[in-house]
Amino acid sequence: MDEPWGLTGQQFLTAYWTAVAAVLVLAVLVRVVAAARAGNAAAGDTSQLDPYELAMLAGGPARVEQTALAGLIGRGSVRLSRDGSVAPTGTGPADPVQHEVLRGIGSSRKLSRSGLGLRDSDLVRRLGQGLVARGYLSPGKRWGRRVHLLLGVLFVVAIARLVNGISLDRPVLYLVLSLPATLVLWAIARGIVGGTRQSPTRHGRAELNRFRARLPRSAGATAGVLGVGVLAPVALYGLMAYPDEDVSGILAQQQAYTGYGSTNTSSSCSSGSSCSSGSSCSSGSSCGGGSSCGGGGGCGG
Repeated sequence: MDEPWGLTGQQFLTAYWTAVAAVLVLAVLVRVVAAARAGNAAAGDTSQLDPYELAMLAGGPARVEQTALAGLIGRGSVRLSRDGSVAPTGTGPADPVQHEVLRGIGSSRKLSRSGLGLRDSDLVRRLGQGLVARGYLSPGKRWGRRVHLLLGVLFVVAIARLVNGISLDRPVLYLVLSLPATLVLWAIARGIVGGTRQSPTRHGRAELNRFRARLPRSAGATAGVLGVGVLAPVALYGLMAYPDEDVSGILAQQQAYTGYGSTNTSSSCSSGSSCSSGSSCSSGSSCGGGSSCGGGGGCGG
């Protein structure tokens, strides 16, 4: 009787595991090349990085969006409610990045893990390309991050062979055992090539460390030392570093509920707690219930 696909079971398994090993080797090579590029990137220029460039280095496109949102809240262009909704107030944005976020918010939008529409924009891509050209960011390759998908293709081929073998009443024990092993190796390969995404070069990491030394996480309330207001702490550490307890409290709550923002939390502005960090409360009361924060983080009625 002819063997399915012209290969005996032993021949198929040999070819299959040779292909799996080749994909794993390719994943390692992709990771090594990416690391070499990041380590050997030119020092680039030494011009001052703006807050959005810092955000791109520190946390990628999502952090850029969060920094722009912080700027909109800080200048009173949007009002942040306790349910996580953000809505424009009529005050214009300060720069094109904030304008793009404001456009994504529309008339009103709730914070969610998917963000506010800036992360996949051309503006953010150009920002990343500029940092790559200046030697701050490594040129991550999208195809490199997808190498692990070849193991998915092999897994599908193995499933098809298994179905064919069962229909022909052939022994399939070793093939059955190969399937979970392939899934484990697929997860490992995905983790390996995950490091090929854009990341700071040595030059970029040095700049981040320099800024973080000037503005430690604990000094967020004194962000004015960098002349960029609320933008610097958020760019360096995430939304939970917003230098106002009322705003950071709402953002911490939304992070817990929806995943928006970082895992770093500040003290919250909740019912029974007094407003601080320069914010004000309406009617002389403390922050509570359905109030919202805007402008400088003040709580509205």
